[in-house]
Amino acid sequence: MAGDTINLSDFMTFLLQDIITATPLFSHIDMNRVLVCSAYNKKVTGGGIFAKVVPLRFENGVTVKKFRNHWYAFPKIMNNGFEILYIVYFYIPRYFDLPAYEKLNVAFHELYHINPEFNGDVRRMGAYKFSHGYSKEHFNNQFKDELSHYYNKIKNTPLYAILEMNFAQIAEHFETVYTRNMKVPRPKKIKDT
Repeated sequence: MAGDTINLSDFMTFLLQDIITATPLFSHIDMNRVLVCSAYNKKVTGGGIFAKVVPLRFENGVTVKKFRNHWYAFPKIMNNGFEILYIVYFYIPRYFDLPAYEKLNVAFHELYHINPEFNGDVRRMGAYKFSHGYSKEHFNNQFKDELSHYYNKIKNTPLYAILEMNFAQIAEHFETVYTRNMKVPRPKKIKDT
């Protein structure tokens, strides 16, 4: 055992920042306003979710929304003096048990969900199935060249060495493994009409 400590949320924050810095497609993203957290998914059978982006604004970045005669708003979340617009959750252990390239694919996928205007809303890919558009494959093709370039750029780096580890190997290599956890924020009723 190496005896070191790792915060997987901080590691993923560093990874996302490195991807953003190296990838002009994501230059609109300010990681000061993105919080990375973990969620737990112990089921290891087929399918399932590896990560998700939670926007903290409504469509087009609107801060309040009327629904059935009630007005709703997301709670304001601050971190290091910045208002958070997005939370990215990575599922443990499922995400960390992916091969390194697939881990990066999931990270790119989640970053691509962030609206190009960085307004707290997700990127909308169409009226129907707005999250991925008509095809998840088409969605993933939007960043496949950038993903391949980044993957080749970080090979043989300490960052890649950690990405190659599965969750059990991370737990074996580091004496202490911890993460940042937060319940998924939900809109709250703020007033009636």
